[in-house]
Amino acid sequence: MESRGVIGFLPRDLKDSDFGQIHSEVRPTDIRSNDRILARIRRRSSENLDYAQARVWRLSPLGIELLQPDGETRFSQGDPVDLEIVLAGQRATFQGLVVDLVENNQGQEIVGIRLSRRDPVDTSSSNRRKAVRWLCSDEFFPTCMAPTPGRFDDFIYFQIRDISPEGLQLVCSLRNKFLIPGMSLSLTAVFPFGSVVNIRIELTRVGITSVGGRDRLVVGSKYVELSDHAKQALGQYLIQFSNVDSLETLRVAGMAPKSVALGVDFYNLKKEEDYLEVLELRRLAHTLDGNLKREVTSLEMGDINDARARIVIGKYRGKVVATARIRYNELEQPMEHEAHVPWPRELPRRDQIIEISRVATHPDFRRNDLLAALIRHICDNVVQSDRPWLIFSCLDKMIPFYEKLGFRQTGLRHTEPIWKEDRVLNVMIVNILDMVVGRNVNPFYWNVVWRQVANLLVEQSVIRPTGMDKVRMLVYKAIAPIVDLLYYIKKPRRNVRSNRRSAS
Repeated sequence: MESRGVIGFLPRDLKDSDFGQIHSEVRPTDIRSNDRILARIRRRSSENLDYAQARVWRLSPLGIELLQPDGETRFSQGDPVDLEIVLAGQRATFQGLVVDLVENNQGQEIVGIRLSRRDPVDTSSSNRRKAVRWLCSDEFFPTCMAPTPGRFDDFIYFQIRDISPEGLQLVCSLRNKFLIPGMSLSLTAVFPFGSVVNIRIELTRVGITSVGGRDRLVVGSKYVELSDHAKQALGQYLIQFSNVDSLETLRVAGMAPKSVALGVDFYNLKKEEDYLEVLELRRLAHTLDGNLKREVTSLEMGDINDARARIVIGKYRGKVVATARIRYNELEQPMEHEAHVPWPRELPRRDQIIEISRVATHPDFRRNDLLAALIRHICDNVVQSDRPWLIFSCLDKMIPFYEKLGFRQTGLRHTEPIWKEDRVLNVMIVNILDMVVGRNVNPFYWNVVWRQVANLLVEQSVIRPTGMDKVRMLVYKAIAPIVDLLYYIKKPRRNVRSNRRSAS
């Protein structure tokens, strides 16, 4: 005997039961008596506010089919309805219209309803369009997975297509039938650089899109729970692989990455258009830092020394965001700094020195590791030269930062012609090899800036540490896990937010 009350035993051979207007290209799944899916429905215009229990017949992310409730509450095509669905213990509310009615060969009437999410939060299309949304790279999509609601040992696999400060847009196969707006999912997300994080989301909408010529479900979501570690992982992915325009944009969104430098490529200047960008970057950096005593053009930020030096640039998405000038002077050739201060005999000779000047970083990419990466890139490229010493000038407030990296003050100070009188520059010096092996370097900063450089140079036999150097580096490396943990919790000091160097 079949029972009308047990949906698992009802025949499934419906006439005209595809409900194409409801499910579109998605084939709905049959709902059986042992599935943990319940529904309640009421006519929205009715004075009776009570919901009627209804058996769920079939379900897709776009629509639902219900058995016509018994009793006086019956629904007709075109009726506006309120609907509650409980799936795996989670409740979601919808409103919509009865799109179609069909009967099977046992006289059972099926009510077809297109799902339309009812949300007390304002999610109008105009507000959604205003939200910042960053596209993920076509070559490096993050992936994630989540347990299927109401299913044992079954999982849904997603690609993350774009990211915003409020949520994620995901795509997955049409086979996933239990993705109902209003449901919560616990995602385990994996990013191309190896980071794995947990993100809890609520589904806000489900639709169909075409990916590579095949139909896929596109799922909009908002964050329910997002840890600081997850925010940092999202920010790291975005700065390296997405179309985000600056570090400051991510910082405002609360997604500052651990390293902005991983998204920056360093080169030696070769093109004229890059040189014009360098001049504009110098002008922008020093103007916003308040170093200049008058308005200047970008061309005024260049001089004859540019033609005598090697200019290093760091590019992000084709835009110059960091630059420095490097000079290798001969013994009889005056250094750039000697235009401002006489060079003492007790300091290294000119032909033993690599001279750095005109360092600038873009204001939107500061308070991270860009400046340290620029210095590391310079040192990595000059460490094999026969000149062990590096000098440059910096403002007073930057001295503590550079001393932690291993630099020391020479006692020489000077100003610049177009700088304000109170912007006094200090000439700093360091032995590059000493710095790489950790001599007079803060252990935290050595791990962050020099550890990988030192490992590579030792492995390639470019440097040969002494016994004491080896002991020091082993001790410093032993605290590396603590340093990495602290680096997640505490960003670089705020007074490192700008690089205010010599404009000579």
